[in-house]
Amino acid sequence: MRKTIFTLLTLALLTCSENIPTEFDGYWIISAMEYKGEPIYPETITDKFEANIVVSGFENAENIRFINSEQAAYLPGFKGDRILVDFVTDLNKIEFKLHEGLDYEPKQYELTKRIFLRNYIIKNGNEEGELIFESDSTVIKLISQKILFEKQIDKVFDGL
Repeated sequence: MRKTIFTLLTLALLTCSENIPTEFDGYWIISAMEYKGEPIYPETITDKFEANIVVSGFENAENIRFINSEQAAYLPGFKGDRILVDFVTDLNKIEFKLHEGLDYEPKQYELTKRIFLRNYIIKNGNEEGELIFESDSTVIKLISQKILFEKQIDKVFDGL
């Protein structure tokens, strides 16, 4: 009986995280955010040169860039520069933590750290390639830039 219950629980856990990627490598566009129930959206201000490929319909959108090989991510700022953080994933959870050795003490980083540096539950969104990160205070809706590009390319070739 215990083996049956254990097997059922294991299957339930696996199906709950079904279709949630275990690797996030690349760019994920932030389509919407809420912090403490209020809409909020990052606005990165930087003096560094950034070359971004723009997806039609998301021209001014901010993104999160995941680098799986380093378990790191670049997060957008809130009226400040991007920050490099580490991330840890486990099934349907992700945690963002400060990258060791980097100093993000200036006041311009306070809101960015308060919003992003949390544990999130990962849920599938309504659209293909959409994920939702939910914490106790923050909801982030993300769309895979790679999947958006693939859809746009398919549309171009469908018209030929």
